[in-house]
Amino acid sequence: MRERIWDMGARPAIPAKQRDGPVACPKWAYRCRHLVKNLWARLKECRAVATRYEKTAMSFLAVIHIAAAADWIKP
Repeated sequence: MRERIWDMGARPAIPAKQRDGPVACPKWAYRCRHLVKNLWARLKECRAVATRYEKTAMSFLAVIHIAAAADWIKP
């Protein structure tokens, strides 16, 4: 998986296992990783996002946008 991420031109923020060699991962990226995980957890509270009822990628992206907007507005 790391090789695919590198091939796409991105840098992985996945910590290395002890049996693997060290990976050049910026510390700020690894520290901020929980923000992305928390966002997906909140988005999955919306049933349409969690179960993916939409058939096309475009309509699924629209549901994600609606769920993110609702999450942003929520007090």
